[in-house]
Amino acid sequence: MGWKVLIAAKALWTSGRQAEEELRSAGCELVRVEDAGKPSEARLIELLQGCRASFAAMEPYTARVFAACPDLALVSRCGIGIDAVDLPAATEAGVLVTNTPGAMTDAVADLTFAFLLAAARRIVEMHEAVRSGGWGEFPGVLVFGKTLGLVGFGRIGQAVARRAAGFDMKLLAYDPAASRPDAPRYEPNLPPVEFVTLEELLQRADFVSLHAPSLPETQGLFNAARFAAMKPSAYFINTARGSLVDEEALVRALETGQIAGAATDVFRQEPLPEDHPLRRAPNLLLSPHNGFNARECAAAMCLATARNITAILRGERPETVVNPAVWSSPRLRLSGALEKP
Repeated sequence: MGWKVLIAAKALWTSGRQAEEELRSAGCELVRVEDAGKPSEARLIELLQGCRASFAAMEPYTARVFAACPDLALVSRCGIGIDAVDLPAATEAGVLVTNTPGAMTDAVADLTFAFLLAAARRIVEMHEAVRSGGWGEFPGVLVFGKTLGLVGFGRIGQAVARRAAGFDMKLLAYDPAASRPDAPRYEPNLPPVEFVTLEELLQRADFVSLHAPSLPETQGLFNAARFAAMKPSAYFINTARGSLVDEEALVRALETGQIAGAATDVFRQEPLPEDHPLRRAPNLLLSPHNGFNARECAAAMCLATARNITAILRGERPETVVNPAVWSSPRLRLSGALEKP
């Protein structure tokens, strides 16, 4: 017997034909979210009534949502970030949470490097000038041989490093996880990377690219002091999360020439409000949180999200559970669908 599933991640309808087919073949009833933008907590509660699973984007899964939606047993996140999910509250409520690590790594890395090149060579400015009937010179800076600082060196940071190697860039990385006993394994054949403190990275890098997760300790990681520590000739790129950046400080750094330019795919509030100062900041490239959105990667991400749901329906345990403590919870909501391991 299939489940009623809320499809909150709109990528399913644009890139997830195979994922949709697998869900429907498993007997799932798919509930489409017609709202433009991200549903509020109250709207999410309304949409989730009677749903056993959510094909989730970045809408807020809070303790209030779990309490008001007793049928919800699984939040299957379409993406890797789980900062919109209150994990302790999910575990307390007996709700399983999964994600899709790795599916969008290359897409985000591609966009990161596209941002880097576009900012350095003023590609958007040149395009707009010629489109509007103009001409002229647009002096940029070389990327080849420059120093790239990677703040966060997980899957995406490593993928960016591999792309940078083709431009003979010197690579610096800052990642506190690298010194932990459970340090992540690094991909084989990585180019040489020098691990340094964040302070040293900011002082030396010509391009600073942010790839850290959204955690309590990383909120506002890039503030006025961090931008002031960068070279005036440096560029800042964020394809991680908007919550890691003090956006007012970024606007000031660009307006005063404290840094040469920036590019960001993510924002504290999404969609970005029409009157937001970032829309008017100089030397800033903006994109609407589409780092994942290469067709091949979006399709793989949707399929992995769907399979986390259909695994449960087959009586199997999903591979990418992010709150494994829920299995031992007496409130586990999957009773009758899956035996506890």
